[in-house]
Amino acid sequence: MKILLINGSPHDTGATRRALDECRFKLEELSAEVEYYHLGNGPRHACTACGGCKKRRVCVYGDIDYLTEKASNADGIIIGTPTHYAGAPGNLLSVISRLLFSAKRCVEYKPIAVVGAGRRGCISSAIDDVAKFFSFTSAPTVSGIYPPIIYGTDYESAGYDAEGLQNMRSVSENIYWLTACILKARALGITPPIAEPRIKTDISSLL
Repeated sequence: MKILLINGSPHDTGATRRALDECRFKLEELSAEVEYYHLGNGPRHACTACGGCKKRRVCVYGDIDYLTEKASNADGIIIGTPTHYAGAPGNLLSVISRLLFSAKRCVEYKPIAVVGAGRRGCISSAIDDVAKFFSFTSAPTVSGIYPPIIYGTDYESAGYDAEGLQNMRSVSENIYWLTACILKARALGITPPIAEPRIKTDISSLL
């Protein structure tokens, strides 16, 4: 079992990293293979609706090719988001939207969890910003015993949030269990459902 951890913060050693490290500790304790990917602090393209991914099968801006490959090879994914002002950072949202629009297949039917870090308010808004993208992917989203939030302004202070750390362990245990169930089911010949052909409507077709 391979679980991919994605750090959506521009800072690789901040509170979001502490949340993901707690996830990693628990997953490795459970004998999962863990890969870590840091989004970095460089500029990221937003989707320009160019349509190039329909031919290339991945985004034409090659900066997410590596992430697309890692997500394709993972059995489950945990995304960590910081809270910037009132939600998730724009770079993370740009990358997730381009990844899913161009290569949704890399996450379909895979367990996904989104965890958030921040100083005080709006952490749940940041989590929602990211999590809603996966409602388009047939990916089961994983929760824990409480919303997956950790409080802190840096790596050290986040480490003092005992309840937040427990939330990370809970999410990690649940994504491990669900991923194991899915892998076992596939080994027994129980495959994901075949989706119906898409039906697309807009308000004009309902008038």
